[in-house]
Amino acid sequence: MMCSLSDWVCAHVAGGSFIHWKLWSWLHSHVIGCLQHLPLLVASTVASWRAGPDVVSSSDSYALRFRGAIGAWQLGVQNRVLMRLLDKKTCHTVLDVGGGHGQYTDDLIGRGHRLTVLGSAPETVHRIRRQVEAGACRFETGDFMQLPHGDREFDCVVSIRQLAHVDDPAGFLAELCRVARHAVIVDFPPRFSFNALSGLLFPLKLLLENKSTRPYTVFPESRLEAILSAQGFRVTGRCPQFCTPMVFHRVVRWVALIRGIEQLCSRLGLTRWFGSPILLRAERLGGEVDAGQAT
Repeated sequence: MMCSLSDWVCAHVAGGSFIHWKLWSWLHSHVIGCLQHLPLLVASTVASWRAGPDVVSSSDSYALRFRGAIGAWQLGVQNRVLMRLLDKKTCHTVLDVGGGHGQYTDDLIGRGHRLTVLGSAPETVHRIRRQVEAGACRFETGDFMQLPHGDREFDCVVSIRQLAHVDDPAGFLAELCRVARHAVIVDFPPRFSFNALSGLLFPLKLLLENKSTRPYTVFPESRLEAILSAQGFRVTGRCPQFCTPMVFHRVVRWVALIRGIEQLCSRLGLTRWFGSPILLRAERLGGEVDAGQAT
């Protein structure tokens, strides 16, 4: 006949088994007592692991922002610039923080980089699951503000479409720099562009993009340079992508016209001064390679 744990304890105590009673007391105070607090500890850990902006940017609904020919053209411009800034000689291992959107995953793999993508939540693997399951890249999860990697663990760290949406940009950049051996590449919306009117025009942008956009932070470029400098990095490459707002591209949806306008702006030097977003490369001081100025 089976008996409960309490019946077993009572029977042995009643039988005068002092050793059994001491064992039960020790187990209750040291093991069972700790297990009672386990749900609280787990909840605390989950709460402290902050979901990042990649939960949005890695979703299928976000990918629809780049649908069609105009979206493919926008991503083509972005990815060509990124590959130009990402030096193949020094960036053998690459950490892509928030790269679950998969916008350039195949480009990095195709160039032979050993790629690890970090997501802030397990579901952010969705759009790169094919590459991960094929063993072409690794996927890990972790807190963006406390990256689960060692100092200088990767040659280069990339993070696209994340910086403008984190609560602590300086802390985020500091973490990217900490785990980068040679270089960090990020994108950001500069204040000295159409983004100067972002606060005023955001309701219109929300309307034109069918509420698929989200609030974002614009930065004076000097602020980011100062943050990177404090981490021992200096800017060695910058490339503004578009002179006209991307929402304008999505509304017009005429690739030939938009491409022509952007080419004209580039020839006139307007993109260099007013273009957005800017892809920025910063290298650790004392590094081996200077990527130079991209335009």
